[in-house]
This record gives sequence, C-alpha cells and structure tokens, in this order.
Amino acid sequence: MSVTGASNVALGATHHNWRPDVRRDVQQVLSRFSALSANTYIGHPWPGWDSVSADFWGPAGRGDPIGVDLSWSAVRFLLRLPGKPLIRHIIVEHSLWTSYGGWSWWSPADHTGRLRHVHVTWWPDGPGSVPN
Repeated sequence: MSVTGASNVALGATHHNWRPDVRRDVQQVLSRFSALSANTYIGHPWPGWDSVSADFWGPAGRGDPIGVDLSWSAVRFLLRLPGKPLIRHIIVEHSLWTSYGGWSWWSPADHTGRLRHVHVTWWPDGPGSVPN
C-alpha cells in the first residue's frame, strides 16, 4: 500500500518521516504486503525515537486493524531482513521481541483486537544507542 493514513489518533500527530535506512525497511514491508500501510507519530515510542519506529496497520492507515496471520507474516519478514538498520524491538498482539532478550509476554492490550497492528523500533545507531 503506501505510507499514508490518518493524521491524528489520540497520541502524537501521525507522520512518515523516517531515517533513510528505516524508510527502506518500511518500503520493503509495504512492497511485500500490499494490504499494509505504515506510519509513525511524534514521540513514538518515546520522545526522539519516532524516526526509527513504525506501526504497520491495514490499508486505511493508523487505527485500521490487521489480521493475526498478516501480523505474524509481517513480523517474520521483518526479522529476516538482512543487514542494517538493526531492529531493537517488535510488538505484535501480546508478544514482545527484543534484540537483547528474544520473545516475551506483552501484557497491555494495545496491539490486539481493534488495535491490532505491528510495532517496530530500530536501533538508532546499533545496539544500546539512543537518538541524538
């Protein structure tokens, strides 16, 4: 699909201004899965990290939930992308994957049901780094 979608939903303002290498990964996912759209938003997931984070939603953009199978297919695709940028963490349904701890339980229900989407945050400059 595209990197467009709704402009605002409850949290920060939606945008599509990723760092160039993150944008490349986002575009690869969208090219592989035409039923997805992507966005980030101000302060996502923390202040200063929005250029290295993306949410993957249905074709209508932010707030358009995606199915379980599509969610997990996108996650498998993301985890198989070679080279940099390196993924820091992924959240899908009640599962959290981190580059430093593998899979664990994600308790909040903010990635399930009508809010089902895939969240990805890449490392700013490699493991352990933070944005400038």
